[in-house]
This record gives sequence, structure tokens and C-alpha cells, in this order.
Amino acid sequence: MLDRLEMKSIFFDKQTFYLFFLFFLLKISSFCLNPFPFAQAFLVFCLVIFLGILFFKNPYHALALVSIEFLFGGSGHYLEFFGLSIRTVLTFVFMFLWLAYSFSDKKQIFILNINDKLFYFLAILLVLVGISGIIGLKNNHGLESVIADFIPYTIFAFVLAFFHLFEDKKFKYFFVRLLLIFLLGSAIFSLFNFIMFRLGIFEIHDEYYKWFRDVLTGKITFLTYYFYRIVLPEHLLVPPALLFISSLLMRNEKHNKMWRVFFIAAALILILNFSRAYFLGICCGFLILKYKHKLSRWLKVSLWSVLITIILFVSILFISSFGKSFGLELLGFRFESMFTPEIETSTNTRMVKLDPILNLIQNNPVFGVGLGAEISYLNPYTFLMVNEKHFDWGYLEMIAELGSITTFLFIVFYFYLIFELIKKIRLVSDYHDAYIGLLAGLCSLLIINITTPVLFHALGIFYLSLAIVFIMKPITLYEEIVTIIYRIFNKKL
Repeated sequence: MLDRLEMKSIFFDKQTFYLFFLFFLLKISSFCLNPFPFAQAFLVFCLVIFLGILFFKNPYHALALVSIEFLFGGSGHYLEFFGLSIRTVLTFVFMFLWLAYSFSDKKQIFILNINDKLFYFLAILLVLVGISGIIGLKNNHGLESVIADFIPYTIFAFVLAFFHLFEDKKFKYFFVRLLLIFLLGSAIFSLFNFIMFRLGIFEIHDEYYKWFRDVLTGKITFLTYYFYRIVLPEHLLVPPALLFISSLLMRNEKHNKMWRVFFIAAALILILNFSRAYFLGICCGFLILKYKHKLSRWLKVSLWSVLITIILFVSILFISSFGKSFGLELLGFRFESMFTPEIETSTNTRMVKLDPILNLIQNNPVFGVGLGAEISYLNPYTFLMVNEKHFDWGYLEMIAELGSITTFLFIVFYFYLIFELIKKIRLVSDYHDAYIGLLAGLCSLLIINITTPVLFHALGIFYLSLAIVFIMKPITLYEEIVTIIYRIFNKKL
């Protein structure tokens, strides 16, 4: 199935520890450089030069650098180049170099060397998104707002790079390590923030909080004296990751002890995030995981997952409240607000946004009002009119901006991905668990997108791009990646 790998651990490697160090170094550097925009711009410029050098030395290394930014860079605004995020700069520079490299050698026109219906379907969708951008400009939505909404869709261009560069064995090892460090590092960072705010070392509206809100585009919400919600945009990748790991656990191999550690890391992130949409998406994903798995094993892993999550939640709340609460009243409050939204600020505000969103849709239900749209509503707490770019309703925002036709085609595309994944699963004689985990992750994002815009967020599109590559590639690539995944904690193969 796979060439003999080097006789050492794939995960416990010095590269893993370098990545772990880099994960936190990026955050510390961003916080320290936040007051110094010129220093940030200079550093971004240096990184662009470094990216160019890496690309011409080895395109795999350049893609590795961009991948680090995507998974470790959170919102993509850790550093900025005079208003442009480092993610935007690196993405466009990489794609420019990729285009130049592709057309420089007529024998290797990587852009045209993809013969797959998914790719051409995606290309049509991106053209339609571009038309929506033109409609947005026509409706005076503002050039900056239109570009900001369009940029995440450009991430689909990485389908080209990943499709061709996933041939390198070292890059595959690196990418698997990168994903695991992202998960472990995110869990530690969430727990760090929770402890710091709970102890009062950091406070709402202090300098650290403003950096967390404005640069990381995260939210730290006080719910009770013993619980703060820690929300970051990169957490949208955690439900698919948790489902992927759960699918691997259902195989019942000897490496499951280490996969349980990473499951606990993912569960910790989601508990501190405390998003109902994420938990709903995971519940639906677990139903998908039953496909091709034995009922007994599926039940065992599912019950273990629920039990571990409950124990983690109760333990965190019990310790945080110094033994005064198990968090059950907090859990009840969150779910009660789904039926009585007026008792919670975020739920009530989301419901208030419905009317202006529906009004936008009524203005142009077929083609939409274009990218960069805003809604105006009366804040139920301050009684002031608010102009808001974030609709908090995923599919409704898509219909409002892209129109019903383009939104419908996107939904058809997502279901086409599901159909193709199921075809792949049926073709695989063994090691089908990773494909099923990928399928469950995609289905979870489709559910989460009802209230949370994950399918047109840069990181959500990054996940979709990887899924598209695995679907378009032959099963041989899949088997190689899965072999690496299953043997990742093995010292010998």
C-alpha cells in the first residue's frame, strides 16, 4: 500500500515540537506587535520574500508555510500589511507564483491537468460568486466590503495546489503533524484563556481582551461568575476533527489510546466554546459515522464520547465554581434559550436579525443583493439602530447575497461531494474509516451553517478544498494518507 516509511515515529519527531513551539510563538508575536503596524508590515514583507524563495526552491515548502498560517493563524489577522491580512497576502502571492509556475512549462500546466466534474462545477460556482460581487458593487455595498466577502471563496484555488502537491511523502507527514498540533495547541490556548479570565488576571475590555476580539476576531463571553465562553473562528474546524477521530476510534486498533487524547483535546475546545450549533452538528455527524461501522463498535465509541464530554464539562464547571456547581443550570439555560430566545442576549439578537435579512431576500430573491451586504436592526438592549455585516444565519446570508439560484447550486455541489464520498467509501476494501470521518465532518458543517456561517468562512472553505482533493484523487493517495494516520504513533512499521 505504501512505501516503507522511515523507522521512527511519525508524530514524535522534532518537526512536531517545532510546530508546537511555533503555534504559541505566532500568538505571542501578534500580541506584542499589535501596537506597531509598521513592524507588522515589515514582517509580512519579509515573509512574502521568504515564501517566494521557498516556492522556487521547492513548491511543497511554500505550501507548507501557507498551510501553517491557515491552521495556526486563526482569523488570518495575526499580522497585517497596511490593512491587508497576512492570510490574504500569502494566499494571493502563493497563487500568483503557482499560476506563473504552471504556465512557465507547457508540459506541466497544472491548472489544466485536472479532468474532474467537481473541479469544473466549482469553477462555475466561483464565476457566479464573482457576478454577485459585481452586483454588490452596483448596489453600492462598498468595494472593501465586497472584497472582504469575496476573498474567502478564493481559498478554493488551493484545490489546484493540493491536488498536485499532495504527491510528496514528506509533505503528507508534515500535514498530518500540523493538523494534530493545531488541535492540541487550540485546546491548550482555550484552557489558558478560560483560566486567566476566571482568575481575573485578564478582564473584559482590557488590552488582552481587545487583542483577542479585534485581531483574533474571537469572543470571550461572561455567562456566570465561574464560566467564560472562549470562542475563536478556527474552532469551526474542531467538529469535523472530532468526528474524524471518532471514526478512527471505531476501527479499534492499538493506537486508540493516543487518538483518545486528541478526542479529549477537541472536546475541551468545544466545551469552552459552548456553541449549540457545534454540538448539534456533531450529533448529526455521529449518526453518519454509523455507515459501514459495526453497530456494537459504533455504540461503544458514541457512548464513550458522550460520557467523556459530560465528565469534562462537569469537572471544569465543578473546579471553576470551587465545588458550588456542576454546570447543569448553565446547560439548561443555554438550551432553554433556543425556545425562549428573549432570555439570552446572543439568541435574542439573532432572532431580531431575521426580519431585516428576509427583507433583503425579498428585494432580489433570484440573484441576491450582492456581496458586502449589511442589515440594519434595532438593538433590543440599547434601542439603537445597528448596521451589521454578520447575519448569524448561514444559508439565509447566502440567499440574501448570492441569490436563491447560486445558493441552490452550492447546496447541490455539497450534496454532490457527499455522493462522491459515498462512492469512494464503497470502493475501498479496507481503511474506509477516514473517508467516513471526512463525510461526517462535511455533514456536520452543513448543519452548523444553519446559524453559523462556516461554509463560506475561509477555514470552512479550506476544509472543503481538502475534501474535494481527496474525492478527486485516486484511492492510492487516500490509502497512503490513511496508513500514515493509523501508524502515526508507531515507532516501527
